[in-house]
Amino acid sequence: MPSLVTLYQQEMHGNVGFFANWFPGDPLEIGDVGLLENGRFRRLTTLKELNIECISSEGQNKQEMQYTSTQGTNVKASLGGALTAGTKGEITIDFSREGAFVFNASGLTTKRMENRLSVGNQILDTYEKKNWERNWVVIESLYVADCATIIVSEDHSSSIVLQASADIPIPSISLSDPKLDLKVTSTRGKLIHIVGEKGLHPLYACFKLKDTWFSQPAIHPVRGASARELPLSRVNIYELLSS
Repeated sequence: MPSLVTLYQQEMHGNVGFFANWFPGDPLEIGDVGLLENGRFRRLTTLKELNIECISSEGQNKQEMQYTSTQGTNVKASLGGALTAGTKGEITIDFSREGAFVFNASGLTTKRMENRLSVGNQILDTYEKKNWERNWVVIESLYVADCATIIVSEDHSSSIVLQASADIPIPSISLSDPKLDLKVTSTRGKLIHIVGEKGLHPLYACFKLKDTWFSQPAIHPVRGASARELPLSRVNIYELLSS
Protein backbone atom coordinates (compact mmCIF):
# COMPACT_ATOMS: atom_id res chain seq x y z
CA MET A 1 0.00 0.00 0.00
CA PRO A 2 1.37 3.49 -0.86
CA SER A 3 2.89 5.45 2.02
CA LEU A 4 1.46 8.79 3.14
CA VAL A 5 4.41 10.56 1.49
CA THR A 6 3.66 8.82 -1.82
CA LEU A 7 -0.05 9.71 -1.66
CA TYR A 8 0.67 13.33 -0.75
CA GLN A 9 3.37 13.73 -3.41
CA GLN A 10 1.29 12.15 -6.17
CA GLU A 11 -1.76 14.32 -5.55
CA MET A 12 0.17 17.57 -5.13
CA HIS A 13 2.26 16.92 -8.24
CA GLY A 14 -0.90 16.08 -10.17
CA ASN A 15 -2.45 19.40 -9.12
CA VAL A 16 0.46 21.81 -9.51
CA GLY A 17 3.19 19.95 -11.41
CA PHE A 18 5.80 20.59 -8.71
CA PHE A 19 7.17 18.33 -5.99
CA ALA A 20 5.81 18.92 -2.48
CA ASN A 21 8.49 19.72 0.05
CA TRP A 22 8.60 16.96 2.65
CA PHE A 23 8.62 17.78 5.46
CA PRO A 24 6.64 20.93 4.59
CA GLY A 25 8.68 23.13 6.91
CA ASP A 26 12.12 22.06 5.67
CA PRO A 27 14.14 25.00 4.28
CA LEU A 28 14.97 25.02 0.57
CA GLU A 29 16.85 27.48 -1.62
CA ILE A 30 17.71 27.78 -5.31
CA GLY A 31 21.06 26.07 -5.89
CA ASP A 32 20.72 23.56 -3.05
CA VAL A 33 22.35 20.26 -4.03
CA GLY A 34 21.32 16.94 -2.54
CA LEU A 35 19.71 13.54 -2.95
CA LEU A 36 16.17 12.31 -3.47
CA GLU A 37 15.53 9.82 -0.67
CA ASN A 38 12.23 8.21 0.30
CA GLY A 39 10.19 10.82 -1.54
CA ARG A 40 12.00 13.84 -0.14
CA PHE A 41 14.97 16.09 -0.90
CA ARG A 42 17.97 15.80 1.44
CA ARG A 43 20.43 18.68 1.17
CA LEU A 44 24.15 17.88 0.97
CA THR A 45 25.77 21.07 -0.26
CA THR A 46 25.11 24.08 -2.54
CA LEU A 47 26.26 25.23 -5.96
CA LYS A 48 28.00 28.13 -4.24
CA GLU A 49 30.01 25.76 -2.05
CA LEU A 50 31.03 23.90 -5.22
CA ASN A 51 32.11 27.19 -6.87
CA ILE A 52 29.34 26.99 -9.46
CA GLU A 53 27.80 30.37 -10.31
CA CYS A 54 24.04 30.41 -9.94
CA ILE A 55 21.81 33.39 -10.80
CA SER A 56 18.26 33.40 -9.42
CA SER A 57 15.26 35.70 -9.68
CA GLU A 58 12.01 36.09 -7.77
CA GLY A 59 8.63 36.72 -9.36
CA GLN A 60 6.53 39.74 -8.46
CA ASN A 61 3.06 38.27 -8.87
CA LYS A 62 1.45 36.53 -5.92
CA GLN A 63 -1.17 33.82 -6.02
CA GLU A 64 -3.27 31.61 -3.77
CA MET A 65 -3.35 27.81 -3.72
CA GLN A 66 -5.97 25.68 -2.00
CA TYR A 67 -5.95 21.93 -2.48
CA THR A 68 -7.55 19.09 -0.56
CA SER A 69 -6.95 15.40 -1.14
CA THR A 70 -9.59 13.83 -3.38
CA GLN A 71 -10.49 11.26 -0.72
CA GLY A 72 -10.54 11.10 3.04
CA THR A 73 -10.86 14.79 4.00
CA ASN A 74 -13.87 16.59 5.49
CA VAL A 75 -13.68 20.26 6.50
CA LYS A 76 -16.42 21.79 8.68
CA ALA A 77 -16.75 25.32 10.06
CA SER A 78 -18.77 26.07 13.19
CA LEU A 79 -20.09 29.42 11.92
CA GLY A 80 -21.47 30.19 8.48
CA GLY A 81 -21.39 33.99 8.72
CA ALA A 82 -18.92 36.62 9.77
CA LEU A 83 -17.59 36.47 13.28
CA THR A 84 -18.28 39.47 15.47
CA ALA A 85 -15.62 41.10 17.61
CA GLY A 86 -14.59 38.93 20.51
CA THR A 87 -16.15 35.72 19.20
CA LYS A 88 -14.24 32.65 18.08
CA GLY A 89 -15.14 30.15 15.38
CA GLU A 90 -13.90 26.60 14.98
CA ILE A 91 -12.84 24.66 11.91
CA THR A 92 -12.80 20.88 12.25
CA ILE A 93 -10.95 18.74 9.72
CA ASP A 94 -11.59 15.00 9.80
CA PHE A 95 -9.35 12.58 7.90
CA SER A 96 -10.37 9.02 7.03
CA ARG A 97 -7.30 7.96 5.06
CA GLU A 98 -3.56 7.90 5.62
CA GLY A 99 -1.99 10.58 3.44
CA ALA A 100 -5.17 12.67 3.22
CA PHE A 101 -4.28 16.35 3.38
CA VAL A 102 -5.23 20.00 3.29
CA PHE A 103 -2.87 22.42 1.51
CA ASN A 104 -3.58 26.17 1.69
CA ALA A 105 -0.96 28.78 0.78
CA SER A 106 -1.27 32.54 0.43
CA GLY A 107 1.00 35.04 -1.28
CA LEU A 108 2.88 32.44 -3.31
CA THR A 109 5.75 33.71 -5.43
CA THR A 110 8.23 31.78 -7.55
CA LYS A 111 12.01 31.79 -7.35
CA ARG A 112 13.86 30.43 -10.39
CA MET A 113 17.37 29.70 -11.55
CA GLU A 114 18.00 31.97 -14.53
CA ASN A 115 21.29 30.57 -15.91
CA ARG A 116 20.34 26.89 -16.25
CA LEU A 117 22.48 26.22 -19.33
CA SER A 118 25.52 27.81 -17.73
CA VAL A 119 24.93 25.88 -14.51
CA GLY A 120 24.57 22.68 -16.54
CA ASN A 121 27.92 23.20 -18.25
CA GLN A 122 29.56 24.00 -14.92
CA ILE A 123 28.10 20.84 -13.39
CA LEU A 124 29.49 18.78 -16.27
CA ASP A 125 32.94 20.31 -15.68
CA THR A 126 32.62 19.58 -11.97
CA TYR A 127 31.56 16.00 -12.73
CA GLU A 128 34.57 15.47 -14.98
CA LYS A 129 36.78 16.62 -12.10
CA LYS A 130 35.08 13.93 -9.95
CA ASN A 131 33.55 16.50 -7.62
CA TRP A 132 29.94 15.70 -8.56
CA GLU A 133 27.90 12.51 -8.10
CA ARG A 134 25.52 11.35 -10.85
CA ASN A 135 22.60 10.92 -8.45
CA TRP A 136 22.81 14.47 -7.07
CA VAL A 137 19.95 16.87 -7.85
CA VAL A 138 19.78 20.68 -7.82
CA ILE A 139 16.86 22.87 -6.74
CA GLU A 140 16.16 25.08 -9.76
CA SER A 141 12.78 26.60 -8.89
CA LEU A 142 10.51 26.79 -5.88
CA TYR A 143 7.46 28.50 -4.46
CA VAL A 144 7.71 30.77 -1.44
CA ALA A 145 4.55 31.33 0.64
CA ASP A 146 3.82 34.42 2.70
CA CYS A 147 1.68 32.16 4.89
CA ALA A 148 0.71 28.49 4.66
CA THR A 149 -1.39 25.88 6.43
CA ILE A 150 -0.53 22.29 5.53
CA ILE A 151 -2.03 19.33 7.37
CA VAL A 152 -1.33 15.69 6.45
CA SER A 153 -2.81 12.65 8.21
CA GLU A 154 -0.40 9.92 9.28
CA ASP A 155 -3.27 7.68 10.40
CA HIS A 156 -6.28 6.09 8.73
CA SER A 157 -8.45 8.11 11.11
CA SER A 158 -7.47 11.46 12.61
CA SER A 159 -8.75 14.99 13.12
CA ILE A 160 -7.70 18.49 14.05
CA VAL A 161 -9.68 21.44 15.43
CA LEU A 162 -8.57 24.97 14.58
CA GLN A 163 -9.84 28.06 16.32
CA ALA A 164 -10.15 31.39 14.49
CA SER A 165 -10.80 34.90 15.71
CA ALA A 166 -11.65 37.37 12.93
CA ASP A 167 -14.46 39.44 11.43
CA ILE A 168 -14.58 37.42 8.20
CA PRO A 169 -16.68 34.53 6.84
CA ILE A 170 -14.81 31.35 7.73
CA PRO A 171 -16.09 28.92 5.08
CA SER A 172 -15.04 31.08 2.13
CA ILE A 173 -11.54 32.04 3.21
CA SER A 174 -8.21 30.26 2.86
CA LEU A 175 -6.85 28.57 5.99
CA SER A 176 -3.56 30.29 5.19
CA ASP A 177 -5.03 33.79 5.53
CA PRO A 178 -3.20 35.40 8.47
CA LYS A 179 -6.37 37.36 9.35
CA LEU A 180 -7.86 34.14 10.71
CA ASP A 181 -5.14 33.92 13.39
CA LEU A 182 -5.64 30.15 13.55
CA LYS A 183 -4.72 28.17 16.65
CA VAL A 184 -4.73 24.40 17.12
CA THR A 185 -7.07 23.55 19.99
CA SER A 186 -7.13 19.75 19.72
CA THR A 187 -5.94 16.82 17.62
CA ARG A 188 -6.73 13.13 17.36
CA GLY A 189 -4.46 10.55 15.84
CA LYS A 190 -1.12 11.23 14.16
CA LEU A 191 -0.89 14.37 12.06
CA ILE A 192 1.78 16.53 10.52
CA HIS A 193 0.47 20.07 10.77
CA ILE A 194 1.84 23.49 9.95
CA VAL A 195 -0.76 26.16 10.70
CA GLY A 196 -0.39 29.78 9.65
CA GLU A 197 3.39 29.56 9.25
CA LYS A 198 5.16 32.32 7.32
CA GLY A 199 7.95 32.12 4.75
CA LEU A 200 7.62 28.42 3.89
CA HIS A 201 8.95 26.82 0.69
CA PRO A 202 6.22 24.22 0.14
CA LEU A 203 6.86 23.33 -3.55
CA TYR A 204 10.01 22.85 -5.58
CA ALA A 205 11.49 21.57 -8.84
CA CYS A 206 14.96 20.24 -9.59
CA PHE A 207 17.22 18.80 -12.27
CA LYS A 208 19.93 16.19 -12.24
CA LEU A 209 22.84 14.85 -14.23
CA LYS A 210 21.76 11.79 -16.18
CA ASP A 211 23.61 9.36 -18.45
CA THR A 212 22.27 8.89 -21.97
CA TRP A 213 23.03 6.15 -24.48
CA PHE A 214 26.02 6.84 -26.78
CA SER A 215 26.65 10.27 -25.29
CA GLN A 216 28.20 12.09 -22.40
CA PRO A 217 26.20 12.82 -19.25
CA ALA A 218 23.74 15.66 -19.78
CA ILE A 219 21.45 17.84 -17.67
CA HIS A 220 17.89 16.54 -17.43
CA PRO A 221 15.30 18.80 -15.77
CA VAL A 222 13.05 17.09 -13.25
CA ARG A 223 10.55 19.92 -13.58
CA GLY A 224 10.38 23.54 -14.59
CA ALA A 225 12.63 23.96 -17.64
CA SER A 226 11.28 23.82 -21.16
CA ALA A 227 12.80 21.78 -23.98
CA ARG A 228 14.15 24.98 -25.55
CA GLU A 229 16.05 25.90 -22.42
CA LEU A 230 17.35 22.39 -21.83
CA PRO A 231 16.61 20.15 -24.84
CA LEU A 232 16.58 16.91 -22.90
CA SER A 233 13.87 14.61 -21.54
CA ARG A 234 12.17 15.29 -18.23
CA VAL A 235 12.21 12.91 -15.27
CA ASN A 236 8.72 12.28 -13.90
CA ILE A 237 7.29 12.05 -10.40
CA TYR A 238 7.98 8.32 -10.16
CA GLU A 239 11.71 8.93 -9.92
CA LEU A 240 11.11 10.89 -6.75
CA LEU A 241 8.72 8.29 -5.38
CA SER A 242 11.09 5.41 -6.13
CA SER A 243 14.04 7.10 -4.43
